[in-house]
Parts: sequence; C-alpha cells; structure tokens
Amino acid sequence: MSKQRRIAFVAIEIAFIAAFLSYRHGFVNLESLRRLRNESSKVNATLGNSTNNTTLAERLANEVRILCWVMTTPANHKTKALHVRRTWGRRCNRLLFVTSQPDEELGETLVITEVEDTYGKIWGKTRLAFEQIYHKYGDDMDWFYKADDDTYAFIENMRYLLYPYSTEMPIYFGYNFKMNQDNEQVYMSGGSGYVLSRESLRRFVESAIVNNTGCDVINDAQPEDWAMGRCLRAVNVTAGDSRDTHGEIRFYPFEAHVVLLATYLQDDFWFFDYSFYNPRACRDCLSKYPVAFHYISPELMYLYEFFAYEFRAHDLPDDPEFVLPKKTKS
Repeated sequence: MSKQRRIAFVAIEIAFIAAFLSYRHGFVNLESLRRLRNESSKVNATLGNSTNNTTLAERLANEVRILCWVMTTPANHKTKALHVRRTWGRRCNRLLFVTSQPDEELGETLVITEVEDTYGKIWGKTRLAFEQIYHKYGDDMDWFYKADDDTYAFIENMRYLLYPYSTEMPIYFGYNFKMNQDNEQVYMSGGSGYVLSRESLRRFVESAIVNNTGCDVINDAQPEDWAMGRCLRAVNVTAGDSRDTHGEIRFYPFEAHVVLLATYLQDDFWFFDYSFYNPRACRDCLSKYPVAFHYISPELMYLYEFFAYEFRAHDLPDDPEFVLPKKTKS
C-alpha cells in the first residue's frame, strides 16, 4: 500500500470514528462511566459505600478482576504486542503476553516452547497457556481473557458486562459462532477474544484436559477457538450471550467500520453462515458499550485510544472541566 493510500485510509478511519462517537456517544470511558454511576442504581446498591472520588470504572476494577493474556510471537513483539501494552492492555488487572521468547519491553511474558510457535499450532499454545495461568493465577483473578495481538478491548465495558455473573458460574463470553452450520452448538470466535470465569478455567484444566472426553488435547493443529469451545462444552461450561439488552453486538470479530458501513459483508460472506445470532451490518448494529474488535492495526489502536479516552465533544455542559474560552477583543 502506498504512503498516500495509507494516509487516506487513516483519514477515513478518523472521520468514521469521530462521526460514530458523536452519533452514538458509543464508547464508555472513565468520564462516561462516572456519569453512568448515577444511572446504575443496581450497581450502586451492591457496591455500597464508596467515596465520591471513586468512579464506577475504578470500583469495577476492584470488583471484577480480569487477567488479560495476549497471544503473540517474537516477530510481532515490536509491531503489534507492544502497542497492546501501551493502549488497552494497561487497563487489565494483570496483563501478560504468551510467546516463545521473553522480551523485557513487553513486561510480563509467559514463554511456551513445548509446541512449535506457528499459526498452525495455536491450539497447543493456547491449551498450555491456560494451564500455566490457572496454576499460577487461578486464585488471584476472577476472569481470564484471551486475546490476539491485533485485538482491541474496552476493559471497562467488559467489567460492566461481567459484573452480574459470579466467578463460580461455569460460563464464558465472546462472539458466538456455530460449531457446525446445522446445529445449535456454539463456540466463541478467537479473533475478538473470549473471557472465562474462574470456574470455567478450573473445569477446563482439571476436567476437560485431564479426562480428554470430548476434548482433543492431542491434535495441536485444530482451530484454537473451535477446539476450546468443544472442551468447554464437554465440561458443561455455558456459552454466554454477550449482546446487550437491545440485542446489539459487544464482541465483534472485525474492525468496527466493517459492521457499521457494511464493508465487504455480502450475503454470501461466510460470517453470516457461521454467526449464531443472525448478524446485521448497519449503523445501529453495534452496542453503545462495545467490548472488543479484531484485525486492529497499531495505528487504529491509538486512534481508538484517543477518541474513546481523550476526545471531548462540545456538548458537555455538566462537565466541570468544560469551560467556554474567553472571547477575543476586536
């Protein structure tokens, strides 16, 4: 792609994101979560006593502890993984990168060398990662989120989604795909990631892997997300519905503009055959509180960061930081 085309693409993305946020006020950042605190009586009643200086986002960070682990490889450390650490990964309660070589610049890494570090062996790498994470952090975290190094996640929104559910429930969330086109069994797409409760992780490690019933842990060449779905189903872990109360999508296995602008989503596109919840492509199809997207370049990660966490529209009269500038004298 030429430099001119890249610049044009970024400009289009900026315009799209700005228009989307202005139209929908779509992403929940720390300020919007502060306003949401006043609307969420159920959450307030449960969380109880807190100081006025504590935002809902900060309280949920203590109540819903999420370990995020990001699948990466040495070739992607500098070009992808590092940008996850600098953007959305900072908001996880714990962030670690699963790779085959340590890298101090990434922070905490889980180095796995037992399987070949290639795309065709991702299932083996995933299984070993979850095993080691369970034994090391299973008692310290509430939820365990697996993502790729080109995933972008809004962790505040994830906590808001997970808050009503007990970590002792055998349930996990993501974007629901049909396991086979002709049945009702589902699994979660690996692209936008999936998040397991503590009990789900326990069942996966202590039952599914050990018993190897309905869960093939030998064939490392299986599609990772599909194999994970089979294993969790084998130990009665429920595939949760992550859509919001309006039936809008919160996990999405593509970039946001793909669904909003119906980009390349033709009727014969495989996505429609495998999606469990009859997806649509339209301006109002995404949730106002999205959780995760896939195929996000580092450039888009920083754009999402800016428009979600720093961008301010000039329609916030109740914002104490919003003060009209002085008029210049003629």
